[in-house]
Amino acid sequence: MSATEQQSPSLVSSALRGIQWTTAAAVTTALLQVGYTAVMARLLPPAAFGLVALAGVVLRFGGYFAEMGLGHALVQKPELTEKDVRATFTAACLLGLGVAGLTWVLAPLATLFWREAAVVQLVRVMALGFVLTSLGTTGTSLLRRRMQFDTLAKLEVLAYVLAYGGVGVTLALSGAGVWSLVAASMAQQGLLSAATYAATRHALRPLWERAHYAPLLRYGSRVSVISFLEFINSNLDTLLIGRLLGSALLGIYNRAFMLLFLPAYFLANSIARVAFPAFSQIQAQLERLRSYYLASTTLVATLVFPLCAGVAVAAPSLVRMLLGPQWDAAVPVLRILCIAIGFNLTTLFAGVVADARANLQQKVWLNLQYLTLLAVLFVLLRGYGLLGIAAAVSIGEAVRAGMYMRLTRADLGLTVPQLLRVYVPGLGAAAAVGGSILLVSWALAAYQLPALVALLVQMSTGAVVLLTVLLRWPPVEVCPALTKLLTLLRRPVFLRSGWLLTSLDRYEQFLLARQFGAAVPAF
Repeated sequence: MSATEQQSPSLVSSALRGIQWTTAAAVTTALLQVGYTAVMARLLPPAAFGLVALAGVVLRFGGYFAEMGLGHALVQKPELTEKDVRATFTAACLLGLGVAGLTWVLAPLATLFWREAAVVQLVRVMALGFVLTSLGTTGTSLLRRRMQFDTLAKLEVLAYVLAYGGVGVTLALSGAGVWSLVAASMAQQGLLSAATYAATRHALRPLWERAHYAPLLRYGSRVSVISFLEFINSNLDTLLIGRLLGSALLGIYNRAFMLLFLPAYFLANSIARVAFPAFSQIQAQLERLRSYYLASTTLVATLVFPLCAGVAVAAPSLVRMLLGPQWDAAVPVLRILCIAIGFNLTTLFAGVVADARANLQQKVWLNLQYLTLLAVLFVLLRGYGLLGIAAAVSIGEAVRAGMYMRLTRADLGLTVPQLLRVYVPGLGAAAAVGGSILLVSWALAAYQLPALVALLVQMSTGAVVLLTVLLRWPPVEVCPALTKLLTLLRRPVFLRSGWLLTSLDRYEQFLLARQFGAAVPAF
């Protein structure tokens, strides 16, 4: 890493701050999306949203190759020079122009799938988004590489507010119809690209020296292939159900999956987004990378598995409250998918390690093997309907976790007990949370409480039990991160009361003693 790059005094502190800002931006954007959708739904007909959604499906395929993984390559590269930055910017712009042009030419093919001629014009206009996004690829990647997630979070939220709340709503009020949705998307991409450039001021002069392109494109092209394979893997169940079982059963499966996947993915992805640049900085320091991988995976497993267990037990109340009694068929599907989602999200960091260490060939083969396994499982279990498909996905995710263990073991030199131990705290917490919610559910059954009240009691019980388990028996691997978090908690003025600071100090002593194997003091 060159001297011009910004180094943080502590990778753990930078990562924790990054997770805080990434999470805050994601929550803020999600709330803004709800408000934006509510406003636009009253200004535009449903057909407008449907047309944009169809165009988005077409553009999603081009998106995997428009950037060609150049942003990932810029973050991962061990040593970065100004010429690398220029090469990334030049290649990203050329790829954006190329994919946009190809999309414009091939747009009429969209009518082969959907009998909507209006989609063609939308696809052609929205293809300009590839160019706008490519202009910001370098700036965004440099902010991620430098762990400046606070700056990136602020810029993302600002661009969203100005584009969707300003451009989109204003055009919808003026009668622009479906084009107000398109303009909002394009404005957001353009504003974010301009803002990230303003924050980084990287070189814009094109570079035509071939030697600087080879390593970036070699790494980035494999990232694109992996992303495309992961897209197929994650949507194969949806395609199969829609083809064989029909849209009604697909709706039940999709709602059951999203009910848990979205909040759980939000939880894990906030950490994973920060983990890639952090792991890339220490990719050659195997001992540190092992420690951070074990800590990150243990932390996510400790949070995700209890969440999955709680959802599995409280599934009847959850489905009836959020979806309605007509969706009761989703309950058993949701319970089976809890297994799949737990394993899926706990393998995130194994994939991040492979990206940071540039073990992309092995990752490609792993995804091809998983795709083959998933296809075989679908064939074997499709006769059992939705439950069979859900079981196939869960078995496949468990096997994929084992595949990633093998890959990580060979790369980082970890032992099998070390790799298995990351699941122990999560499974223990899952048993405590699931068991407590089950007991509460049995106790509440005699009172015939409304679904909302029953769900709130179940959620509160699970949250209290999980918090108690985490505070009293924190995994040793995550004690350093918790210690850093305590340091951050001491900063706000409203947390500087004497008794609270004393409690934080005592708990920090407890964490240090647990981390280093000393006699654990009471707290």
